[in-house]
Amino acid sequence: MNKRLREDFKVLQAIFKNAKNKKQKCLICEENSINSHLLQKNGILNLISTNSHITQIKGNDFFKAEKDGIISIKSIGINNAMSYPLFCNSHDTDIFAPIEIEEHNLNDYNSQLLFSYRSLCAEIRKKIINVDIFKRVNNSRQFAINTQFIDMAKSQVEANTMGIQDLNWYKNIMELEINNSNNNQDFIFEKIDFDFIPISASAVYTPINPEEHTLGFLKKSENILNYIFINLIPQKDKLSLIIGYHKSKSSKWILEYISSWKKLTQLDFELKLTDLFATKIETWAISPDFWKELKPENIKAFKEYWNKNANNLRITQNVNFNLFG
Repeated sequence: MNKRLREDFKVLQAIFKNAKNKKQKCLICEENSINSHLLQKNGILNLISTNSHITQIKGNDFFKAEKDGIISIKSIGINNAMSYPLFCNSHDTDIFAPIEIEEHNLNDYNSQLLFSYRSLCAEIRKKIINVDIFKRVNNSRQFAINTQFIDMAKSQVEANTMGIQDLNWYKNIMELEINNSNNNQDFIFEKIDFDFIPISASAVYTPINPEEHTLGFLKKSENILNYIFINLIPQKDKLSLIIGYHKSKSSKWILEYISSWKKLTQLDFELKLTDLFATKIETWAISPDFWKELKPENIKAFKEYWNKNANNLRITQNVNFNLFG
């Protein structure tokens, strides 16, 4: 690594760290946010923890990324696992009270909506932080003459800003339903149960079809993209998938994708999970003990695929390995 690149990495590292450590406002009010778990510790995450830790994807710093790739799989203390600065203490407590109880009803529409709302808000927060990061890159004197970095930063600010606009469209509708201001059930959810595996997930996914979603289409603010809401919730005796979409933001691909989770063999289920974790979402976790049981060659294949395709959201992706096999 030459001296200039090392200096660039140092500045980028500082920008990322400062932006991610910055105090964030609640996504509903002006109070400071707290660390909100996407899935609660008691009754969900503790079911897959080992010594109060779970294993999940974490980003490498720039120096490690050059050698080892942009992600690593690390054991994280359960207090910080699958969490983001989303809401103030008041809103985090009041809004999610119905699903914070251990005996939550996953067949209940309101519960399904609340899990999806929290995963949606996490995606908004991630994009808000990304906008902050790349605005700092764009304004940094370190990169003033580096047109490649500046162009990349401007592109990222634009893309994440458009993403926030889309997500806020869904957020506003969800909040109307949560607050009982809208009696409609504007979202369709499916709950599908599987045999227990010590994993969890809480995320949103935008299926990008290269034939439909051209650059011109994506840049039009009036085109609200379709989103799928995905939650994998471990319980004492099973693993439940809650997957849904907005009624007016559906597609043939979304309907077929949701249907494809039904009536799976164990092998097909493992392949579906591999595809989900490798090509569609990043906010998932697994028991550290279970992770250690996976074959090293499968973990290697997963990391290599993820590092090469981290920014690829196309539905045309296809993995040829089984992480759990």
